[in-house]
Amino acid sequence: MFSFSGFLKTLGMILLAFIMISFVIGFVGVNHIGLMLSLMYMFSYLLAGVLAPIWNVNTPYFASFMLSVTLTVLNLLAASYLLNIMVLADPAEINSSFMYNTSLSLLATFAVVKIMEKRRGETHA
Repeated sequence: MFSFSGFLKTLGMILLAFIMISFVIGFVGVNHIGLMLSLMYMFSYLLAGVLAPIWNVNTPYFASFMLSVTLTVLNLLAASYLLNIMVLADPAEINSSFMYNTSLSLLATFAVVKIMEKRRGETHA
């Protein structure tokens, strides 16, 4: 069964980590905006894929999918309304954002689930 509290814990940890990594990158003084955004987004979606099976043991893939969709929607809304970037005007860009972010998160979840199964000795060859 899907654990909504695990979902909220994971989402909170990802947002907290996102704020911390953006502070560290800003404190270091990286001036390349594309590099900064790529590092922050890759880190947050990989973290979603890693933490989803830990706090949602029964439904790790669904939790990872929902986390990546939620984070993508939050990122699109923040870019649109806070930064005034018209990302919601291009449906192809929205589709590719969902696809890339969800794929990255689900691949990380797959790797973590396989590692957890291997440690417990539950491999199904």
